[in-house]
Amino acid sequence: MDIVPLVSKISSCVEPGSVDRNLLHQHLTHLALAVRHAKATNVESTSLLTHITLVAARLISKRVELSDRERELVLETVCEALTPKAHRPLDNVHAVVVDHIGRILVPLFITPSTLPEATRMLAIGAWRQLVKIASVYVPEKHSTQSRQLPCTVSLREYIKEFMPPDYMSLAVCALLDNAEMADDQRLRVRALETLSDLFQKNGLIDRTQMSSMFPGTVSALTRISLAQMPANSQNAPKKPISAVRSQALHALEAAILVMYSGSHTSLDKVHVAEEWAQQARNGPTSIVDVDSAPTNELDKLQQILWRLASLRHNSGTTSALFSLFARVSSIECASRMPEGCVQVAIEACLAMSGSHPDLASSYLLDLKLRCAQNDDSVGARVEAVLEPLLTQFERFVTNGESRQRTDVLCVISACVKVLGQHRALPLVSPWWRSRGLSALLTSLSVSLPGTSLLISEKQEHTVLPDGVSYVLENYRTSELSHALDLFVQSMADLFTPRELGAQLLSLLFDSSDKHVEVLWMLRKVAGQAAHEDMSSICPSAFQYCVDFCGTAPDPDTSHAVHELMVLDVISTLVPMIGSNVAYYMDTLLFPLLQTTTSSSPALQAQAHRVLEILAQQTLTSVSQMLHDNVDYIVEGCSQQIRAVTLHPRVFNILCGAVLLVGRDILVYMDDVVEDTLDVCERLAYEDEEVVLGALQFLEIVTRTVADESKMIESTKGQAEVVDPDPIATAVKAMDDAVASRMLDDLVLTDPIPELPTSTDFESTDDVEPSDTEPDDTAPEGNPLAIKICLSVQSFLYADSSAHQLLALKTVHNSTNALQSTRDLLPLLNEVWPSLVNRLSQRDAHYVTLAACDVIERVCTLGSSWMRKRVKDDLWPHFERILQTSSLRMQRSECTLIKRVLCTMGKVVECVPLDEGMAWTVCVLVVRFFGTEVEPELVELLQQMTVLYGDKVWLVLAKLGCVEDVQPDSILDIGVSTSIKPPNGICQMLGL
Repeated sequence: MDIVPLVSKISSCVEPGSVDRNLLHQHLTHLALAVRHAKATNVESTSLLTHITLVAARLISKRVELSDRERELVLETVCEALTPKAHRPLDNVHAVVVDHIGRILVPLFITPSTLPEATRMLAIGAWRQLVKIASVYVPEKHSTQSRQLPCTVSLREYIKEFMPPDYMSLAVCALLDNAEMADDQRLRVRALETLSDLFQKNGLIDRTQMSSMFPGTVSALTRISLAQMPANSQNAPKKPISAVRSQALHALEAAILVMYSGSHTSLDKVHVAEEWAQQARNGPTSIVDVDSAPTNELDKLQQILWRLASLRHNSGTTSALFSLFARVSSIECASRMPEGCVQVAIEACLAMSGSHPDLASSYLLDLKLRCAQNDDSVGARVEAVLEPLLTQFERFVTNGESRQRTDVLCVISACVKVLGQHRALPLVSPWWRSRGLSALLTSLSVSLPGTSLLISEKQEHTVLPDGVSYVLENYRTSELSHALDLFVQSMADLFTPRELGAQLLSLLFDSSDKHVEVLWMLRKVAGQAAHEDMSSICPSAFQYCVDFCGTAPDPDTSHAVHELMVLDVISTLVPMIGSNVAYYMDTLLFPLLQTTTSSSPALQAQAHRVLEILAQQTLTSVSQMLHDNVDYIVEGCSQQIRAVTLHPRVFNILCGAVLLVGRDILVYMDDVVEDTLDVCERLAYEDEEVVLGALQFLEIVTRTVADESKMIESTKGQAEVVDPDPIATAVKAMDDAVASRMLDDLVLTDPIPELPTSTDFESTDDVEPSDTEPDDTAPEGNPLAIKICLSVQSFLYADSSAHQLLALKTVHNSTNALQSTRDLLPLLNEVWPSLVNRLSQRDAHYVTLAACDVIERVCTLGSSWMRKRVKDDLWPHFERILQTSSLRMQRSECTLIKRVLCTMGKVVECVPLDEGMAWTVCVLVVRFFGTEVEPELVELLQQMTVLYGDKVWLVLAKLGCVEDVQPDSILDIGVSTSIKPPNGICQMLGL
């Protein structure tokens, strides 16, 4: 598609008085397509651009009333023609192109209120492409006195020699107007990017031109960066977004470079280091003191930079702001820039270095190298920044707002890093020792994140935390916390961790009320230091923490933070103590276990963490470590039990130790059990909580004794089966052979004695069976279990159901522990009245259920020895319960009846009943057929069928459950015939 005919057609369409709109729009569309086609087919760009420029100039210069879309088509075509291929600048562009395009583009975006923003966007884009032209071809018709025409010159030279003096100023003003007043944020960004190109590309604006427009340019860009409105604006534009403000900072940086950078080395005044520092001290207020602005007469740019420094806390502009200030304080600009500006820039960069280390790393390194190379100007400037901050440090960190504290901590840290120890120590050391450390500790108000983590219900922690998340009241934000860490690290590097730790340790042992804050600092320093750096102070600090744990009060909201901090320091110092930590176990283990029972989940978690670290240091597990040092734990508990004021958590520790160590701990329990029994007797009616803890401990001890007895019994059985003694086996074989020969020779001359009848059993109801006496050949029982059981049985009569339950569990454990010993039956004889008495009282139903469990176990172990006691003591209570229970039972009553029926089943199985009692049981329990307890009733009848089948059969026959037997043929036995047993009950019972 040929472009020249299209240009002619477009020109003919716009002759005065003969504008054909449809045809013009059609030709413009074809022209845009022709340009794209020409560029795709490698048509010579300069010729193409010339033709396009001419037609665009004709359209604009003849003031044709183009529609918005027609104007956009013209600008799109111009942009397409100006865009170089492969991003290479256009060369030898005809001068007429620069003349015409420059004249038609600027009016399009110099009046932003009269043209659509889409049109201005295209015009600015075309202008941005225009300023990228590399060289211009000047024909002979151009008039000049300095050059021989025709010639080729750079774009900068062409604008300077052949264009009007205000050509670039007009473009800059137009771009600033669009950047500040446009509503479209994209248009603002495009205008600012083009403005940066004007300042940076090809030197189109030099220092001389910039000097005239610099104040207005800087003011406008500052307003955009700070999101401020122009003073004389009538229609308020939208607030610029972060991208606009960031691009304004880049444009400001480019303008400052044009104004102050260059290869010129001549200065109006030669500054030495002392003069730099003196000017800096007389300069503006520090940028971190945001409450007051500079009051003295300062350079305009210095005030602007001071105001821009407030953007360092805006995440969207930080990168551009740092780039601006870093360039201002660089060697390239510092020689020409007013000293106050350089000072503000350095301080702003140092402030941003803490929160944006990735941006500032190379900058700080450059400053540090220049200080190391004895660049006095840099060192003096940094010192001038540091000195006033040290003077006002206490005001900033205690009373200042969060951004001030962040800036102060970051700036001081960066200054110390830049100056190095040799230059920073003389400045910082006197201040730190006299006021600095004290001021920092005053600002550290350590607490935990919320009261819910201090005192709350115990929770299960499947994964222990790596550490404690403290809350520093004045350093709550992540930025402040990071700045504080940087500051502490810089002080440790400056003084060395050993010296700083010694300073903190001296404060720790005086009467200061800042122990929590000192411990926080000590933990922070120790956590960042190498082990060898803390070797001299680590033992003293660790001893303080151990002594505190041994004398710490009960943790509550007022002491929890202090104790928590001590535990945190211990966990930090243990790896530094190394194997010597074994010497502290006697003092440390009991307090740690005591803390694991705290009501604070945070303290619990930290105590568990310290135990894990101690175990790692001793190359064992936590359980093994406690097992190896159980004597220390028991001794600590025993001392606490004998104390005047006894806390119930002592028994929690004992419970935990017994559960952890197991039966091996029983050898240490005699004295502790004696002391605990004394506590139970002394405080039985005074301190219910302490007694409850003591009973829990005694219950666990008896359970452990029972487990030990069970293990011994099982071990004996395994020894006989698995590994028999060969000598014992041989002796047994010999005995069996002798017995066999004796049986062969035996002559049975005596008649076989008759078996006893049922009347014989009935006549001996009041006589104890022959096995009522203890077996003298059986081993003795565990005296610890006997002592505990006899002492605890009195709590079966206690008013507290919790005490009753624990006493029942203890009796149950003790009977299991004495199984197969000669002391079992005497113990049962002692506790039996107290057990049965629990059935006669109106206790909570769960206490009665627990009593049934224990009675069932006692009957199982006592067997026939319990016959008379079951009849005289137990059955009257069960009979009363069964008779008074309604068939429409509530849930608790139903549970009780089920438990009674199950217990009776076990009694029937283990204890022989007389005929009268067996008959009464059968008649009484069948009334519960058809109720919720029927499954338990069937199980009881199955047990009775084995020994008392005739009685069960007779009752069921009276109820009509036996085939071929009429209920009326049976005499009245006291059973209601309305009872309906389930179908097939006789088959279920095997009758």
